Order: sequence, then C-alpha cells, then structure tokens
Amino acid sequence: MRRFLTSASALTAGALFLLVLPFSSAAARGAEEGLNVALATAIPSLFPFFVLSGLLIRTGAARQLGQWCAPLFGRVYGLPGAAAGPLLLGLTGGYPIGAQAARTLYDAGTLSRAEAERLLGFCNNTGPAFLIGVCGAGLCGSVRLGVLLYLIHIAAALLTGLAMTEKGRTPAPAEHRTQPPVLPFATCLVQAVEQAGRSCLKITAFIMLFSMLRRVIEAAGFFQFAQALCAPLLWFLGAPPDAAEPLLVGLLEMTSGLVLLPEGAGHALLPAMSFLVGFGGLSVLCQTAAVVGGLSMRRVFYGKIIHGLTAAALTMLVLAVLPHPAPAFASASILLPHHPAAGICFCVISIGCATFSGKRRHNRL
Repeated sequence: MRRFLTSASALTAGALFLLVLPFSSAAARGAEEGLNVALATAIPSLFPFFVLSGLLIRTGAARQLGQWCAPLFGRVYGLPGAAAGPLLLGLTGGYPIGAQAARTLYDAGTLSRAEAERLLGFCNNTGPAFLIGVCGAGLCGSVRLGVLLYLIHIAAALLTGLAMTEKGRTPAPAEHRTQPPVLPFATCLVQAVEQAGRSCLKITAFIMLFSMLRRVIEAAGFFQFAQALCAPLLWFLGAPPDAAEPLLVGLLEMTSGLVLLPEGAGHALLPAMSFLVGFGGLSVLCQTAAVVGGLSMRRVFYGKIIHGLTAAALTMLVLAVLPHPAPAFASASILLPHHPAAGICFCVISIGCATFSGKRRHNRL
C-alpha cells in the first residue's frame, strides 16, 4: 500500500508539472489573481480573528466559556465544554479559524487527539461576513437571503456534529485534563500575532495555488470533459447543465465558484450555493490541513461533505415551505428545484453513507 501511494503521488506530481508547463502564462495569471484575492479580501478579514481566537484561548477566556457549555456539549456531542470555543469562532470568523482554535486547544492539552479530530469535523465553517456580505448582498442582491443562508449554515454545522458523534462517547472529567498556565497578556498577544502571521502566509499560498490550478485547467479545456462528474448532483438539485462549471470551480476554490453560480445555476442557485459554502472546496481543506498540523483530516473531509449536503437539503426544505425569498435579479418561481423531494432524498442518502464511512474509518484507527 505504501509503495502504491508513493507511486500515485509521484505520478500526480508529474502530471501537474506536465499540465502547467504548456500553460505557464495561465498559471502565472491565476497565481497573480489568487495573490490579489488573498491580500485584498482573505487576509484582512481573517487576520483579526486569528489574533483574537489565539488571545481568547491563551488568556483563559475560552476555558471560562467551556465551563458554561460543558453540560450541553458533553451530553450532545460527547466533547468537553472547551470545544464550544472553536465552534463559536468558526461560525463567526470563517474558514479556517475554528480549525486553528481546535489545534490550539489540542496543543494546550485541553483536548485529546481524538476529541480535537472529532471537533474538526464540524467546527470549521464560514462566517456571517462572507455569507451575508458576499453571498447575500453581493451575489444574490439581498441581505435577507444572506441571513437565511447563514442560519441554514449554522443548523447544518450543528447537525453535522450530531452525525459525527459516536454513541456512548463521554468526555473525560475536567480535573483529569492538562490545565495550561495563564500567561501575561503581552506574552499571549505576541504568541497570537506570530501564529496568525504564519497561518495567513499558509492560506495565501493555498489561495494562489488553487487559483493557478483553476486557470490552468480552464486553459486546457478540462472543464468541458469533467462536466459529466457533476451530472448526478445537477439532476438532483434540478440545476441546468450550465451550473457544472461553477460547481467544478467551487469544488476547487469556493469563492470563485460562488461568483460564477448566479450566471449558470438558475433555479438551483441557493441549494448549490449552500452546498459549496458548506463543503468549502479543496482550497479550504488544504488551508485547514496547514493550520491543524499533524491532526488527521479524515473527520474534516467527511464532515465537510456531510455539511454541504445537509445545507443543500435544508435549503431545499426552506424553499419548499417558504418559496418567496429570491435574489434581486430572479423571480421566486425559478428558485425552487423542479423535484426537491428527489434532491433531499439524495442528500439524506449521501449524508448517511458519508457518516457511516467516516465512523467506520475512525473506529479502525
């Protein structure tokens, strides 16, 4: 198996090199676009939350929140109350703030490796600034729709946590856990800023990488051949064929795919948008891997699949019950998928398969 993985990695690296070589100008243009996006949007919005999350954990503020949430989190998710901090930060700060907070708690000894990896399955989420400002006001022309998407996103994250929780799992008592020393505020601030700077550098690199890959794949014409991969998802969402390229781009880099969705998704705009925001794309997964260090990414991968499908299913349900919310440029009648029941059934089956597979793999470890 190890020899096979080594060969596969070598072949993948060689294929990427041969793919980029004839499209070097497209690769350079994509890297420049990614750098501009990182410097203009991602880093300014993420850096304050990186610093604040580090301060909250290092100064002990997150520990106090954990004491308040310990009964609820232990009973519902089988995790200590300190896990509420990364979940809250992930739902307010965006990708990958929650993941970094979970890693910080693990480094401090507040969470065990198993607890941190289970928490990573549902604490790494999009924040309200992106969903309300970019998706709602920017792409849909409606702040109200952005708020609706954010509420659905929160519900999907909490339900994903339930799907990833193992029965009979209870957290260890607080007295059996390592209590990190309380450091002076100046020391906490310096450490938080240093870690935030390293995380921002890693995120910038991955944004540039996937922006580059998107432009190279687009120049090579692979999106036209890869549209067949999205055919099942398009049918169940009731989306037109033109939505294939935005979904494929979004699976690589979430923001770029979301920007293209209004032009091709048609009546499936909101479910497709919820799916991409919940899954996050390969770029977000790589950014998460960069900030969590040596923690396993299995739970993150399965958790994001479950989150995306759950968010899409919840969006279909909301549109079926309340079909009136609509973007400023579209009528409400075209937002509801042609067959929401089929889409919801597909999402439920997929969630069940991903949950079973994720738990089975985890139990083998």
